[in-house]
Amino acid sequence: RQFLDIKNQHPDKLVLFRMGDFYETFFDDAKTASKYLGITLTSRNKKADDPIPLAGFPYHALDNYLDKLVKNGLKVVICEQTEDPKKAKGLVKREIVDIITPGSIVDGNLLENAKNNFLAAVYKDKNKYGLSFIDISTSDFLFTQIKEEHLANELLRFESMEIVVADIETEALIRKLLPNQTPVITIFDNGYLSYDDAVSTLKEQFKTSTIEGFVSKKKRAATIAAMLALSYVKSLKTDNLLHISSIRYYSIDNFMQIDDTTRRNLELLKSLRFGNSMGTLISILDKTKTPMGSRELVSRVLNPLMDKDGIEKRLNFVNIFKDNIHLTEELRVVLNEIGDLSRLLSKVGTSRITPREIISLKNYLATSENIKIILEQFTESTIKELKNKIQNYRDIILFIEKSIIENPPISITEGNIINNGFNSDLDELRSISNDGKKWISRLEESEKEKTGIPSLKVNYNKVFGYYIEVTKTHKDKIPDYYIRKQTLVNSERYISPQLKEYESKVLGAEERIKNLEYELYVGIREEVKANLSVMQDFEKIVALIDVYTNFAYIAYNNGYNRPFFNDNGVIEIKKSRHPVIEKLLESQEFIPNDVYLNSSDNLIGLITGPNMAGKSTYLRQVGLLAIMAQTGSFIPVESANLPIFDRVFTRVGASDNLAFGQSTFLVEMLETAKILNSATPNSLILLDEIGRGTSTFDGLSLAWAIVEYIHNYPKLKAKTLFATHYHELTELESVLEGVKNYNISVKEWNDEIIFLRKIERGSADQSYGIQVARLAGIPKRVIRRAKQILQNLEENELSPQGLMAKVKKNMDKKSMQPDIFDYMVQLADEKEEILEEIRNIDVNSLT
Repeated sequence: RQFLDIKNQHPDKLVLFRMGDFYETFFDDAKTASKYLGITLTSRNKKADDPIPLAGFPYHALDNYLDKLVKNGLKVVICEQTEDPKKAKGLVKREIVDIITPGSIVDGNLLENAKNNFLAAVYKDKNKYGLSFIDISTSDFLFTQIKEEHLANELLRFESMEIVVADIETEALIRKLLPNQTPVITIFDNGYLSYDDAVSTLKEQFKTSTIEGFVSKKKRAATIAAMLALSYVKSLKTDNLLHISSIRYYSIDNFMQIDDTTRRNLELLKSLRFGNSMGTLISILDKTKTPMGSRELVSRVLNPLMDKDGIEKRLNFVNIFKDNIHLTEELRVVLNEIGDLSRLLSKVGTSRITPREIISLKNYLATSENIKIILEQFTESTIKELKNKIQNYRDIILFIEKSIIENPPISITEGNIINNGFNSDLDELRSISNDGKKWISRLEESEKEKTGIPSLKVNYNKVFGYYIEVTKTHKDKIPDYYIRKQTLVNSERYISPQLKEYESKVLGAEERIKNLEYELYVGIREEVKANLSVMQDFEKIVALIDVYTNFAYIAYNNGYNRPFFNDNGVIEIKKSRHPVIEKLLESQEFIPNDVYLNSSDNLIGLITGPNMAGKSTYLRQVGLLAIMAQTGSFIPVESANLPIFDRVFTRVGASDNLAFGQSTFLVEMLETAKILNSATPNSLILLDEIGRGTSTFDGLSLAWAIVEYIHNYPKLKAKTLFATHYHELTELESVLEGVKNYNISVKEWNDEIIFLRKIERGSADQSYGIQVARLAGIPKRVIRRAKQILQNLEENELSPQGLMAKVKKNMDKKSMQPDIFDYMVQLADEKEEILEEIRNIDVNSLT
């Protein structure tokens, strides 16, 4: 009944029900737990006609099993015993102590250090959508108001682990917008979803008289979405979430828009091949020393600024730290001592911090003095302003040092937490306990003398308490006042009235010590919580310093230079390098290339050249450099003069979505359509092999028309790099003023190709596909036949009739499989090779 009462309150969640040393699950929950956790499904009341399914695991393994459940998208209720079973009359009381969903995790053990764990809330108000993101493990809380067309990209950009909506219509829309995703979507309506209710909720949370300091009254949908996220999280947690002390409104217009396709194609955070950070931009850029810095860096990579002054301010910090690299190195050594301060402070705000974590908090705060000392050595005013924002945490540090021992336990109920001298009552109880233990120790010696039993021992266990143990060989020497408690194989255990009296005194003191230490610790925790906001200020400064010194460290060690920005739409880059590939080419030198585009006669760069020559690398590196620059990072160039881009688009590679009926070519066209319908004259477009997924003539026609559209349509006219194997497109340079031909140069030598990796003006006349196929290991017979077919095709006009007529004529003249002697005549230079192949044939194995 106890279990079912809780389950009825939370029918959509899995209930972990504490019973002694185990968390048990029952009924359908047991079947679910057994499936996801790989634990045995058994039953309660096995002999009953209808036994109850049962599955459980030891309580100390909670973190491991909870991690599996949450990662599989399950919501979990943790139900604990809330009274001592020894003192309980009848059934032990049990209560919900926590509810954990994928978007409401506080415990850092269940989270990745370098990633936020955002819960999103979506609220529709007419044709506008309010959107909010909250990470209760770090206290990050953001909200915005957007149109439906931006909704999917924002949800994907924040990698929302759970999405809260107010109705089934919004849920259906999100599932439609994210067909390839399987987000955990929760419908939550607490009955208070008006604008006025939202304002009241936010004012109460942030202790303000108005919310106009956060957002204007026009952003009604955004305000309700923020309240929806906050109310949902509060419905799950028993604590007051004091650490959620601020909220930030953001506008997508302030940041470069990078859609999910571009994030994926440019491999900003995840590798296309490996699905992790290997070979990604973040793997090169993230040499931060703290989890807070790492999360801030990811946020900046996903949200490059469009405000020129803001970018320059960031670059100025990087420049200062790069010019003072010795001090920067010293700062990074200190930063390395700071763990996840942000998530520790969240535990302070939710009253979940353990004694051991409070000591870590103290140690992290203690680094503030060293950071200030190093920052004081900089002469620049901006660095001094940064230093002045770091407050004095000495009082907090001294309070923790005075109250809690240096190496406390994790548990807050077992004692041994509080320092001697912190509380006089506790000191007195400890004195009683220690004196009693010493008396009991002396008792053993005195009883040996009294009884003449040299092997007599005084021991303790949790079941019997203190006892006197005597071997059976000395049974006849037992005094009358010993009371037998237990008989063992070789000995007897006794208790004496005197021992019983002291036992009561000692154990009573120890029980009172544990209770008092718990009460004192709760008070200490509240005292620390009172300083939460000033400690959060330090955490934010640490994150900023970490990001700036990280960028400076990378720029210094990787040979990056500062980008500069212009207002006339010119891209002028000298000796640019791909930030990732140059690091992966350990034994080779990366060949740098220049880039030049403008808004008039060099609007579109049409790039031809062989497979494997580096066209895709060139395209991607330009996109990465633009993103890095607007993030506030130095970039791998000799020099760079860039415009501010509002969007970067990429269309590269081949992929399908067959589960939703989308072929490779349809996906290609969908992505291209999105670019053509969204790009502006301030955008950067990177197109690779448009039109290759259909017939030659359809693809060529589409590619031609797309280039014309980008060039001619006034609302588009975006700077574009277009890599293609359609050499016919190079004719566009003579037709369209803004199109310029470029190619990746190669050298031919004895039917071999040597890739020079250098981009130059002009067009390539062939793609060397057959040579590349040979390098890949395609069978020689296929290569020879391909060369024949290529020669046939090249001798005819590029028309369906001409091509097919020639191919059919050749097929009529000669069998598609010439005999061995024809080959030896036609290919005299390969005669020996073929003969050798014949000699090596195992005739007995032929069919």
